[in-house]
Amino acid sequence: MSSNGKPMIALDAMGGDHGPAALVPGALDALSVDSPYGIAFYGDVAAIEAELARRDVSGLTLDVVPCTQDIAMGESPAVAIRNKKDSPIVRAMLDHKAGKVQAVVSAGSTGAMVAGSLLLLGRLPGVDRPAIATLIPTIKGELLLLDAGANTQSTPEHLLSFARMGTVFAREILGVDEPSVGQLNIGEEPKKGTELNVATYQLLQESGLNFIGNVEGNQFMLGPCDVVVTDGFTGNNTLKLVEGFARFLYTLARRPDLSEEEKAAFGPVLGILLRDFSYEVYGGAMLLGVAGNSIIAHGRSSARAITSALKVAWREIELDLPAKLAAAHGA
Repeated sequence: MSSNGKPMIALDAMGGDHGPAALVPGALDALSVDSPYGIAFYGDVAAIEAELARRDVSGLTLDVVPCTQDIAMGESPAVAIRNKKDSPIVRAMLDHKAGKVQAVVSAGSTGAMVAGSLLLLGRLPGVDRPAIATLIPTIKGELLLLDAGANTQSTPEHLLSFARMGTVFAREILGVDEPSVGQLNIGEEPKKGTELNVATYQLLQESGLNFIGNVEGNQFMLGPCDVVVTDGFTGNNTLKLVEGFARFLYTLARRPDLSEEEKAAFGPVLGILLRDFSYEVYGGAMLLGVAGNSIIAHGRSSARAITSALKVAWREIELDLPAKLAAAHGA
């Protein structure tokens, strides 16, 4: 792999709804001659090179890795990882494991990315369950939500681990000196919620982390803390509710029964939504707790979203985030 001595980020060029037509331009927008990293495109060579031919790529650190298989959204992730060795996700993960690339980005199957990361990269020492972490915009800036879907069932010990990883991410990536942690719950009181919530509250309170208590759903986007932990089932539904609310407002503003004045009144709000509340701004979710850098981009990723996802990947490489996460678990 031609890297000119630079770290390489692997991009599944076939993933998502739009494939190479969006992913390749988005990747090139994240790259310049002076970039400290290069990009390796994994997938159908003809389709990738057709998109590369539309741009001036002279001087850029690029590579194309041919793959003859692909993993569909409806396939069993574990079965696909084992059987489709020549798919972009599997090839990229194996190259990451071998040190040929330093991160993997895909807008393809989330399940395949999670399974591939676990089966091929493995867990960090001290981490029992990796978690999908995603940034959520709030009126104060942003908070990190985890788990956003990797584990539909969790234990209190898992949520404590998520809190430790989220704290490291907030400190290293977001630049928060002393990140605060909350638990998503139906009430503020320590005894509120399920047995999982009550037991997790106790662990977090005794953890030495900057735990501020339970966070209710109606406070979530007001920015009550820097990190919010929950199980993957609740976290994924919360994430989709946030995304859906933004789409609701965008669609509401275009209702045919609204007057021109009413539509115009939505203008500033829509501008804020597009600027701060779009998944394109954040690019992708991070799978924290695996022995590598695994970035899960949105299935609808546009070129802009992939640009953002690659920048997230580089930030993790630059700061050696996996090593810092392992250190937080005593490894």
